[in-house]
Amino acid sequence: MVFLDNQISLNKDHRIHPQDIYEKALAKYVFANQFRFLCDTKSDLQIRSYHRHNGHHISKTIKGDMNTAININPEKLLARIEYLENHRRFIQSMLEMALSLGDFQENINKGHGPKCIFQEAEKRINHLIPLDATVFYLVDQDHADFKLALCNEPSLKEFVENEVEHMIDKGLFAWAIREKKGVSISSRDHTRKFILHVIATYSRIRGMFVGLLPSEGQKIPDTSLTLLSIILLNTANAVESLEFYSLLRSQNIILEKKVEEHTKALAQSERQLQQVLKIQAIGTLAGGIAHDFNNILFPIVGFTELTMDEVPEDSSARKNLEEILKSANRAKDLVQQILTFSRQSGHERKPIKIQYIIKEALKLLRASIPATIEIVHELDENYGAISGDAIQIHQIIMNLCTNAYQAMQETGGKLEVRLAEVDINYVEAIEITGLTPGRYLQLTVKDEGCGMEPAILDRIFEPYYTTKAPGQGAGLGLSVIHGMVKNHGGDITVSSAPGKGSTFHVFLPLIDEIDEETKTNSFTEAAGGNEHILLVDDEEQIVALVQQMLENLGYRVTARTDGQEALKVFAQHPEEFDLVITDMTMPHVTGDRLAQKLIGVKPDIPIILCTGFNETITEEKALSRGIQKFIMKPVVKSELASAIRAVLEGA
Repeated sequence: MVFLDNQISLNKDHRIHPQDIYEKALAKYVFANQFRFLCDTKSDLQIRSYHRHNGHHISKTIKGDMNTAININPEKLLARIEYLENHRRFIQSMLEMALSLGDFQENINKGHGPKCIFQEAEKRINHLIPLDATVFYLVDQDHADFKLALCNEPSLKEFVENEVEHMIDKGLFAWAIREKKGVSISSRDHTRKFILHVIATYSRIRGMFVGLLPSEGQKIPDTSLTLLSIILLNTANAVESLEFYSLLRSQNIILEKKVEEHTKALAQSERQLQQVLKIQAIGTLAGGIAHDFNNILFPIVGFTELTMDEVPEDSSARKNLEEILKSANRAKDLVQQILTFSRQSGHERKPIKIQYIIKEALKLLRASIPATIEIVHELDENYGAISGDAIQIHQIIMNLCTNAYQAMQETGGKLEVRLAEVDINYVEAIEITGLTPGRYLQLTVKDEGCGMEPAILDRIFEPYYTTKAPGQGAGLGLSVIHGMVKNHGGDITVSSAPGKGSTFHVFLPLIDEIDEETKTNSFTEAAGGNEHILLVDDEEQIVALVQQMLENLGYRVTARTDGQEALKVFAQHPEEFDLVITDMTMPHVTGDRLAQKLIGVKPDIPIILCTGFNETITEEKALSRGIQKFIMKPVVKSELASAIRAVLEGA
């Protein structure tokens, strides 16, 4: 460290030794005032001075003339020595205080702002230099300007601010920055005097110190200015350390938050993976049981239809049988929904009127929900049709109504289901539903349940998101429904508030065509014939049922429960058979392979393939292999009869 015109230059390691500074200050003071020390004897006068040479203290002795008498008052000399000793102790004390960063570091560790650091610096400065006001300005990095950070005398704040504004305009702040030391400046009216000193590190300017002296003529010793430079340098370092600390702390908070978010996302992904695996397992299980379940349904449907043919149409027994058949058909559709979900495949869409699907769904719900929940519906049969999948529309209605029922399960209430035709204009299409402008069928499902918080409402259509207890829901219901509605070219919206229930609106685009078959569940008379049919199925009960159905329709039937045996019978007299109806999943030989062998014997033989479920065959594959018709079990009599006539008449 070296003294250069009242300014201290610090080494890069910021290490300063107070004794070193004291010795240099004392040596400079002695030489400046030409002190001489007189010896008691008339020996050489020795004056010791100190200077550095290659980093070491060098003691130099200056000899004087022994015979030269030096007149000096011993009392004044002793007083001067005592003054210098007191001054040494003062300088050393102030230097140790100036170099102390303990309080600054404590403020940094506690996360306090620059104001606390300036308050600590203000204590040191006022102990060093008596001031009427101590003011600190910080550099505003965003606006490249100085901003007042601390003024210890509120009564003088306005006066100081006006003077500082004048100093900045006159370029005095810039001058103080260039000087890099304390400079004295008079006020505009020359009645007061200020001391300016830049607050800066080696790399950046952090602010400006402004001190208001008690009187205009007050002088500040060079030593005090040097110590002021040290205090303000440490202040700048503390402010910079605080800034870096705050930045690191904020970055650490952001990093911890991101780690927490990624950890939660990873845990959520693992849970979703488990859900996917569970769904895949369900799909595999569904495929395995679908064939057997459909084989169970087949006789129920078939024998019910056969019994209906023997019962008068106006009898109560006939009506009971019709209800059994409806329930069996719903069970059939339920299996198909499971298979569709497990295969993630869609259904063929056709024009349908959903009024009748809604009525069937509400009948099913009414039987399963408590009487404390009232079901109200408004379904105008004159409303138009949509192009859609009846099974998926049924699933949409059942899911929304089931959720509404569950929301009112404890308190009861009213479940409203309404249908309306609406015209979505351009503004509504953008701001409300996100649809393309046009005519839509609007399905509304409203409940009087507990409602939902906005946070839940924002995530209600997310996959795997559920508010139900573990084990009571996988969180897939509304997300699957949302996907189904979107696949139909529509949209679904929801409005809700805590304690005010929920309202779902489903928008489905209208078309002009109407599928009359969906309007009614009437059981039309099936068309028959007199052709010879080869029937093949490994289930004896199904063979007996279908054989009886076909014979009631007038057909001649040859039935076999083994595919290889059926092939032998057919190969012996292929010309006697007009049609073959075969099951897909059979031992020894599958239905599609049997069909290929039969075609090899008689290329023009019409074949109908029936299956409950099989992953290896689809309708497209079946048709590509020469099979004329692909039917899913269980098959109702009218469907089978229509399929037979279509194949025979088209052959």
